[in-house]
Amino acid sequence: MITKKVIEAIYKKYDKRPASPYDLNIGLLFSVEMDPHCINIDGNNITIDSISPDSPFHSLALNHINAILEFDREVAIVLPTSIVFLHKDSPNVNVHINMPKPSKWERLLYRRDAEA
Repeated sequence: MITKKVIEAIYKKYDKRPASPYDLNIGLLFSVEMDPHCINIDGNNITIDSISPDSPFHSLALNHINAILEFDREVAIVLPTSIVFLHKDSPNVNVHINMPKPSKWERLLYRRDAEA
């Protein structure tokens, strides 16, 4: 099961992109279990047909992916500020978006603007 702690650990461990897209474990996306997602690579993009074409996660640039990880029931595509979880054996997709915490300076500015 993927918990909040696991997600936080993924963001920490995979905070940088690999030296080359060839270092990603792209083979995980083309296993038989992932067939319901109809994943294609065209040039420098991965297209996931199980995600609506209107979604920003439908097509992902290979050079923006930090890692591709396998779990028991999902394959995760780790991006700098989000993780796309593709369920195995079904076309279901979950996306976790990591909202960065505002810095002390930003919080001070927000508080100042709110008081005005």
